[in-house]
Amino acid sequence: MMLNREIYKLDPLESKLANNGVAEVNDDFSRGALETLEYELRTFVCSGAYAKGMDSILSTFIRNVKSSGEQPGVWISGFFGSGKSHLAKMLRTLWVNQTLPDGTDARSLVELPDEIRNYFDELTNLGHQVGGIHAASGTLGAGAENKVRLALLSIIFKSVGLSEKYHLARFELWLKSEGVLEQVKDYIQQHAKGREGEDLWQKELRNLHVSPVMANALLETIPSLGSDHREVRDMLRAQYKIVDDVSNAEMEEAVVEALAVDGEMPLTLVVLDEVQQYIADDADKAYQVQEAIQTCCKAGSFKSRLLFVATGQSALSGLQNLQRLMGRFQVNVQLEDTDVDAVIRKVILQKKESKRPDIEATMQENLGEITRHLRGTLIEPQTDDEQWMVADYPLLPVRRRFWERVLPALDKTGTGSQLRNQLRVVHEAIKSTALNPLGSVVPADFIYDQISTNLLQTGVIGKEIYEQIARLKGGNDDEILKGRLLSLVLLISKLPTDVPHGIAATEAFLADLLLDHLSEGKHELRAKIPSLLEQLVEKGDLLPMNTSAGVEYRLQTVESQKWHDTFRQQQTDLRGNPHQLETFRSKEIQNHIRKQLAQARITQGVTAESRTIALCIDNDLPSDADKKALRPFIRVWGQRV
Repeated sequence: MMLNREIYKLDPLESKLANNGVAEVNDDFSRGALETLEYELRTFVCSGAYAKGMDSILSTFIRNVKSSGEQPGVWISGFFGSGKSHLAKMLRTLWVNQTLPDGTDARSLVELPDEIRNYFDELTNLGHQVGGIHAASGTLGAGAENKVRLALLSIIFKSVGLSEKYHLARFELWLKSEGVLEQVKDYIQQHAKGREGEDLWQKELRNLHVSPVMANALLETIPSLGSDHREVRDMLRAQYKIVDDVSNAEMEEAVVEALAVDGEMPLTLVVLDEVQQYIADDADKAYQVQEAIQTCCKAGSFKSRLLFVATGQSALSGLQNLQRLMGRFQVNVQLEDTDVDAVIRKVILQKKESKRPDIEATMQENLGEITRHLRGTLIEPQTDDEQWMVADYPLLPVRRRFWERVLPALDKTGTGSQLRNQLRVVHEAIKSTALNPLGSVVPADFIYDQISTNLLQTGVIGKEIYEQIARLKGGNDDEILKGRLLSLVLLISKLPTDVPHGIAATEAFLADLLLDHLSEGKHELRAKIPSLLEQLVEKGDLLPMNTSAGVEYRLQTVESQKWHDTFRQQQTDLRGNPHQLETFRSKEIQNHIRKQLAQARITQGVTAESRTIALCIDNDLPSDADKKALRPFIRVWGQRV
C-alpha cells in the first residue's frame, strides 16, 4: 500500500518551511536570516506575473540609467498572501547578488528566465562603471512612524551599517568623513564597560550626549576638538541634536552622504514593504510619502540611480489615498491567484515524476466522487479542474475554492493573517495526510484547526463554541465527527453573503466537504452524518432551518439559544399537561373556523334575505341567539358532548 508521503519530491514529514510561508522584507543578515533566505531563493518560482514584473522593473531601470531619465517608482500589488513581499525580497537579494554563508551567491541558486538573468548581469556591469550596486529594504512603520523622511532615512542608514537614528547616523558619517571612525570604535572597545556580549559601540553611541567614554575617545583621536570631555559633550549636544523631522534638502543630503562612494551614487534599490498598510486612511501620510519619493526621484544628485519599489494590497487606482501616488509609481506589477498556486505547487506539492501515474489513476478511478461535490454551487467542479488534480493532490479543487472564499471573510483584523499563511497551511495539510494511504484527501474543515485560535483572539468566534468544538474533538470517533461538523457549519456561516455562492450546511454538502478518502468509508460517513446532526440539534448546538436548499443547519447563537430553550420548555410543559394541550388545540381550531366563516355571506328565499352565520360550539344555544342567524354546530376533536 502506497502512502501519501511517498509521492512527494520532498517528504513533508522531514522538510520544513524555513520562513513559515511569510517573507520578511528587511536588511537582516544574521545567520538564521541568511539560512531562511537561501531556502527562499531555492524555492523562488520566477514565472507568470513574478517574471513579468521582474522583467518590467529591471528593463525600465536600466533604460533610464543609460538615458539619465527620471526613474519611475514601482508598485507591487495583490491580495494578502499573493507574494508581494516575497517578490520584493527576491528582487532586493538578486539586485546585489547576496553572498550566503557557504560562499554561494544568490543568483546561482535561482532558476531565472534567460532575459531576466541577462538584465541582472547588465545591472552588475553598469554598477562597475559607477559607484557599485546597493539595496535597502524595510517598512516605514518600523522607523520614525509618523515622519516619512526620517523613516526612509532610517532604512537607508541601516542598509550601510549606520545607526537608524538621524542624529547618531550623522555623527557616524562625520567621523567617517574625518577618517577616524575606526579609531574611535577601537577606543570604545578598549575603555567602555558593559555586559558580556553587549555591543559597546552601540551602547556608547546611544548615550552620545552624556557618554564620557565617547568624549574621551574623540579627544584622543581629534585633540583640537575641545579642552576637556565636558566641552566635547557640549559640542555634541549642539551639533547633533535629536530632531523631530528633517527637510527635503536635509534628507537628500543625508542619502547622498550615506550611499555615495568616492562621490558616485551606486545603483540603488529601496524596497518599502506594506506601504498601503502604513498609509491606511491617513491622507497626510499619503502626501508625505508622495513628497519624499518625488524629492528623491527628481534630485539631480542621484543621477537616475535610485529606484523605489513599494508594495500594497490594492492597485494605486483602487483607493483615493493611493491615487496621489500614481504619478510617482508608474510601473505597476499586479500579482494574481495563479501566481500563488504556482509557488505552492513547486514549493509544497511537487510530486515525484515516477509517482504521477499512480496519482492520476487514483483520480480517474474516483472522478465520479470528486465531480459530485457541491454540485449546483458557485464553486462546483469545473472542466479545467482535471489538469490540476495531480499537481494539487491531496487538495481537491472544490475545497481549495472553498478556502479561498471563506478565509478573506474571516479576516476581521484587516491584516490578512489568514491568507498570507497559505504556504504554511498547505504544508500542514499535506503533513496531516502523509501517513495515510494514497486516495486520502484533505477535508475542508482542516482549515479550522489551523486558524481557530486566531479566530477566537480576533472575536470572529465566541469562546463557548470554540470550547465546545475542542471538547468534542477530544472525545471518541463520533464526538470527533460532531466537532468537525460544528466547525464546518461555522466556516460555511462565515461565507460572504453578497455573492450567491449557493453553499449551505445541508447533510449532502457537509458530507462532500468532510470526506477524507475518495473511496474508503465514504458511504459509512454519509450514512452517519444525519443521526449526528440530529443529536447536535437535540443538544442545542445546531438549529435546523427549512430553506430553498433543503434542511440547512446553523450554529446556535445566544439569541437563538434563548429561543430554543424557551421552545423546549414550552414543549415539555405541554407534553406534561395533556389537558392544557387539548384546550390550546381546541381554541386554535375554533379561531380558525370563525375566521373562515366570518368571510361567508348567505342569502335565502325569494327576497334574498341575508343570513349571518353564528358558529355554535357549545351544546346549547345562547339565550340571546339571533333567530335569523344560521347556527352551524361544530364539535371540536376531544370536546365532550
